[in-house]
Amino acid sequence: MEPRSLYCWFDTEYTRLDLEKARLLEVALIVTDDELQPIAVRPEGIPPELLRRDGLTACVTLPPRAEISEHVLEHYQPLLARCKAEGRPVEEIDRYLSLYMDGFAETRLEDIRKRPVLAGNSVYADYFLARKFLPSFLSHLNYRHLDVTTLKLEWGYHYHGPKFEKLGHSDQIRCYYRGRDEIVGDKHDAYYDVQASMAELAYYRSHLTFAKKED
Repeated sequence: MEPRSLYCWFDTEYTRLDLEKARLLEVALIVTDDELQPIAVRPEGIPPELLRRDGLTACVTLPPRAEISEHVLEHYQPLLARCKAEGRPVEEIDRYLSLYMDGFAETRLEDIRKRPVLAGNSVYADYFLARKFLPSFLSHLNYRHLDVTTLKLEWGYHYHGPKFEKLGHSDQIRCYYRGRDEIVGDKHDAYYDVQASMAELAYYRSHLTFAKKED
């Protein structure tokens, strides 16, 4: 059977913008096919409270206050409260993410170019932190990345298209999101950001295809 072309939609929330000093606060993951349809798995060994209908999300053990930027302390209080109440060691979360990816045969392909591609908005930052804190998870993936921010810039700068609104616009995300989960998050929620990135790519695909036909 020909391996599927899979996207590993991934997002992180973290303690400060300086990635060299940042620590993880939250991770979220949804795996889709190339049509952006989520393919959920239910591996044994992952606590059920971490699983959503379409993917997985987990908070990391809250680091010491001195390691959290003033901006995050001021604006991320709901997330910090979840980390304090529900956070798990980052090594444990790396194991759960790896177990989840083990549910896809494509992660075991010898040809790394056929493994799932890491996808998201400004995904270079998430990749940087995954290399630092989630090496087992990252070992399942392709070396290529799909960064929706590239299309965001092209759409705005070259096509001058209307911005895809995400924050406070769950209705627009729902319109383009192809999964089963509700759109219930907002700012500083990694799972919401993953869903929004998937919907944003679907938005650009639909509009850029239309623009191409008119040329």
